[in-house]
Amino acid sequence: MGHKSNEFGVKFVKNMLAKNQSKVDIFKFSWCKWLPAKCNIFAWRAGLGSIATVDALKRRNINIQDTKCCVCNKEEESIDHLFTGCLVARIMWQAISRWCRTQQIFAFSFRDLLEVNNHLGLKEPEKSSVCGIIIIGCWSIWRSRKEARFANKTVKMDKIISEVKSVGFLWARNRSKCKDLSWENWCKFVIM
Repeated sequence: MGHKSNEFGVKFVKNMLAKNQSKVDIFKFSWCKWLPAKCNIFAWRAGLGSIATVDALKRRNINIQDTKCCVCNKEEESIDHLFTGCLVARIMWQAISRWCRTQQIFAFSFRDLLEVNNHLGLKEPEKSSVCGIIIIGCWSIWRSRKEARFANKTVKMDKIISEVKSVGFLWARNRSKCKDLSWENWCKFVIM
């Protein structure tokens, strides 16, 4: 294989792999240190496309009767639709942008969401806070989606946004270096 003598060569395979490595889509997830492991693992799995959305289940040959997004009931449910294309997600990202006083968050894929904090012109600790808030936002959308799909509950936008703020405050205050963070400063997005 690759040699004149048609014998297998480890060096040849290693060189072929190294040559094709630039074409491989490598996903690198940056862990948010002040979030619980369950949120980071969820975001990492979603970035890899391995959470159980309707399109992911269909790829695994699982028959799903209702393929529409149970959050907006408009399009087929996928990771990118649920977190970036769904009306609820777009409204939430707009509300988070206003709250964090950043430019409007636009994302076309879940991976774009995970990288958006690097392009907002923020410095630490705001950059880390926005990263965590985005992951909490995705986590809250996912929780609301599960309640809508499995418990027939209505998705309420104000509930999702208040969950992002309240859970984010508790985790930021108790799990980050900002131990003296007050609720008032969190709501104004004054981190230091």
